[in-house]
Amino acid sequence: MALSSRRRRTITLSVALAAAVTLAACGAGKKNDNKSSGAAASGGASSGAPAGGKPVTIGTTDTVTALDPAGSYDFGSLTVETNIYQFLMNVPAGGKEPKPDAAKSCGFSTPTTYKCVLQPNLKFSNGHDLTAADVVFTFQRIGKINDPNGPGSLIANMKSVAAEGDDTVVFTLNNPNDQTWPFVLGTSAGPIVDSQVFPADKLLPDAQVVGSGPYVIASYQKNQLNQFKASPTYTGPNKPKTSQITMKYYTTSDNMKLDVQSGGIDIAYRTMSPTDIDSLKKDSNVKVLT
Repeated sequence: MALSSRRRRTITLSVALAAAVTLAACGAGKKNDNKSSGAAASGGASSGAPAGGKPVTIGTTDTVTALDPAGSYDFGSLTVETNIYQFLMNVPAGGKEPKPDAAKSCGFSTPTTYKCVLQPNLKFSNGHDLTAADVVFTFQRIGKINDPNGPGSLIANMKSVAAEGDDTVVFTLNNPNDQTWPFVLGTSAGPIVDSQVFPADKLLPDAQVVGSGPYVIASYQKNQLNQFKASPTYTGPNKPKTSQITMKYYTTSDNMKLDVQSGGIDIAYRTMSPTDIDSLKKDSNVKVLT
């Protein structure tokens, strides 16, 4: 992750950036979960807050496949999805075990039955209530659409999913005592979508997606420039720590490196070459975190 030292502040985003190489201004927050080639998104974690919640600009060489979770299983898409959607469970930054997000509690009631009870008063950014029916719809449509770029393989152990009232979701699994299932709920298969907005049998265009996460899309130019603002309806545990996030996409790391050095972006991640990293380590205006 990269942050120009011309904005000396601690950074915390709902885009929890898990990084092997992090570039940041002095005072930048700690990061987690080593990856071989840069920062990785893992939803809902944070390490500190920028002073006054000021806007933050992030540069990346990743690309977005789709913002409809049923049509994406890639790092670039998940980086955005972790900001605009909620998951039943998530592994927090630096953590090893899944923790509730949209869920209040989750656990096995039988060896093949996994139940989640939702937090009260959940809402999508459009004002629609988020209920157990939306969660059921989310997981069923992944299997129904079965997009070749989607996360269908992640829910292979799901035999069925059903709602008990408005606040309880029941997953029936093929294999008993699947201890990976809580982790699956926090992967690309997990973003909860609005059943009143998303079609059941096809993908929704990026510009029309709606979530219940800590941020909403303010403007969107796919794989060019995206802006996100803090959601006024979000009630989950991962409160926005900054008022606005801008994501700037680069085709190569060369220009991204120059923007780090000039202060054109606060954070740069995925992917910097080893030569770039060595060079930036020598720049007194940039802090490299590993």
